[in-house]
Amino acid sequence: MPPPDDPSWELHERLRSIRKVRWIDYPVATAAVERLTKLIDGTQTHRPPCCLIYSDTNNGKTTVCLKFARDINGTAESDAGERAEVPVLMVQAPAHPDIGGLYDAFLRRLNAPYLATARTDRKYDQVLRLLPQVGVRMIVIDEIHHVLAGKVDQRSIFLNSVKALSNELRIPIVAVGTQDALRTFQTDQQLGNRFEPFHIPRWTVGKDYALFLARLCDAMGLQKESNFHSRQLVSRFHTMSEGLTGETWKLMTAAAEAAVTGGREIIDTALIEELTWIAPSERRRSNRSGLI
Repeated sequence: MPPPDDPSWELHERLRSIRKVRWIDYPVATAAVERLTKLIDGTQTHRPPCCLIYSDTNNGKTTVCLKFARDINGTAESDAGERAEVPVLMVQAPAHPDIGGLYDAFLRRLNAPYLATARTDRKYDQVLRLLPQVGVRMIVIDEIHHVLAGKVDQRSIFLNSVKALSNELRIPIVAVGTQDALRTFQTDQQLGNRFEPFHIPRWTVGKDYALFLARLCDAMGLQKESNFHSRQLVSRFHTMSEGLTGETWKLMTAAAEAAVTGGREIIDTALIEELTWIAPSERRRSNRSGLI
């Protein structure tokens, strides 16, 4: 990092601002947050309604849930410097369908002492005692498709344990994963009925996508002359990102950095054509082939 009196300081700060994680609202994300809000504000019952948010990889589902959790949890802290309440407890599913590993994730997230070698039922009892104490009103389990790494009976035990946890605590559970997760949940009628699916689709070329691009460009500090009314520019972004929200963000970041470092300050079709960019599907093929 250059010192403030270095001539490159301003450029460094601009690039850091471009790379900053920020929230850009768009219709599907708003609908997802509204669905989660309705769930967490619902009346407690012995069979709380749950939700499965699914989409293609890198299409914004985790970002939406993180945004919701931040908004609900707020920034209130206790005198000890620890969060006083955690209404939304968000964790990542273990790499294998190990329900004990999921309980470990809950306890780690809450900075609670626990024994990794303890029996699963002991961890379960600790979770049942602790979560109400810290005000947990919803559990979000990201990357739920990790359970597919196990055998059928292991997946069944894991998912039924998740459902039982929701019943015992009387709080909704939100599972977040890919299309594969949807197929897994729908193979079990009870799970399929309990976890109502919410799909975050890929973008299509249109007004909403153009507006998302314009807002993202503006948030990164580029001049408003960048013309996202141009169907050619919007279509090029869509083709290169394959309509994925995360890839769109990554492409816009690369374009904004190129515009700033090159002194252009404007993102146009000519600029993005000059970028070194590999389409997401091509990257996945190369990864499977061991080329990158």
